[in-house]
Amino acid sequence: MSELNHLLHAAYELVQSLDKMTDDSLPQEIADVVKLHAKLAVGSAWVPVPGADVAAGAVNIWTMYLRINGKIGMKLGESILKTIASAVATNLAGYAAVLAVGGALKFIPGIGSIGGAVVMSGALYAVTLASGYVYLKALTALIKKGGTIDGIKLKDAVDNFMQNNRKEIKNFINAAKKNFKDEKCDMSQM
Repeated sequence: MSELNHLLHAAYELVQSLDKMTDDSLPQEIADVVKLHAKLAVGSAWVPVPGADVAAGAVNIWTMYLRINGKIGMKLGESILKTIASAVATNLAGYAAVLAVGGALKFIPGIGSIGGAVVMSGALYAVTLASGYVYLKALTALIKKGGTIDGIKLKDAVDNFMQNNRKEIKNFINAAKKNFKDEKCDMSQM
């Protein structure tokens, strides 16, 4: 199953656990939010200032979480989502080690900035897709447990999913990076 199918399946599970299956298009809408933000993350890679690119990527992930929450009607404070988004992005960046290489290249004026952006594009794309996937899986697990959802419980659910599913996440990121490369090659042949 491709990473995009995993994403749609995770969105379907979330909507099902929320008992909101009356809207058949909601899982696709949620998956589309994640895919849109993954594409926006590619733009973050082109910020020429080392570090600012990763910060822009984290803001993109936080915004994605806000939009997912809006789709399912869940209210959580922005500061909580910023904290969770930063933690997820930081943890997932380890799987996409090329972020450090891309950032280092940007210190070389001119060609280094371009090379760094090219290297980081696929990694930020993959990390953003994986961030959405992790968030959907954590929300689903938390909702299935029942009770109220708050920032602490959500952060714990995210940490728990990331801790217990390392291989799945690594495979997801690698598939997303490969998919990004394949799509980039297909687009360049047009």
